[in-house]
Amino acid sequence: MLGLCPHWAQEDKMRKLFLVMIFGLISAFIYAAPFGLKMGMTVEEIAEQCEEEPSYFEDDIYFVKPIKKHPLFDYYAVYVNEKTGLYQIRAISSPITTNKFGTELKNAFNSLKDRIAKTYGKPKVTDKYSNSSDSYHQQDEYWFYSLREGSRELSAVWGYNSALSDELKSVALECTVSSGFDEGTGQLVLYYYFKNASAVEDEQDEVF
Repeated sequence: MLGLCPHWAQEDKMRKLFLVMIFGLISAFIYAAPFGLKMGMTVEEIAEQCEEEPSYFEDDIYFVKPIKKHPLFDYYAVYVNEKTGLYQIRAISSPITTNKFGTELKNAFNSLKDRIAKTYGKPKVTDKYSNSSDSYHQQDEYWFYSLREGSRELSAVWGYNSALSDELKSVALECTVSSGFDEGTGQLVLYYYFKNASAVEDEQDEVF
């Protein structure tokens, strides 16, 4: 009976194969990463996940075009420290034409917020006007104007009081103005801060 496996041996082999598949799926889930990028990656490793070589900008910042990208975003930047590797990602949307009430920009923000929440849970949302000395521009018709002036904020933060997956410390989404005065175009900026970002901050603070 050479070449034939006993019934128990076949079952054991199938069980081991099943476990390998399960652990493989678990590992793929655990190490899933935003835009295919993981904490601690070097510039060379990031390049392997991009359509072209990262373009150096300044300090730790490189502009990239990840293979795994989202159609809402036109621009991506990675922050890579020489010692700790990748510690931050920023994705910036294409300009969104919006009226003075900020309707279109707010709609885009809420839509994206809800989609991100499917991955990271419910965020802490900040929607406030902070210039107490100028209550006039707190009115809804000056929403875009006050966002441009920096007295209004619309943002969402994940990881504020709960742990995140993907070795992330926090994720944040905010609205910004790219052009215009009372109305014009705005953009959404999505930030991913990895857990090693604190080590980079500590290193930078050594000069104090």
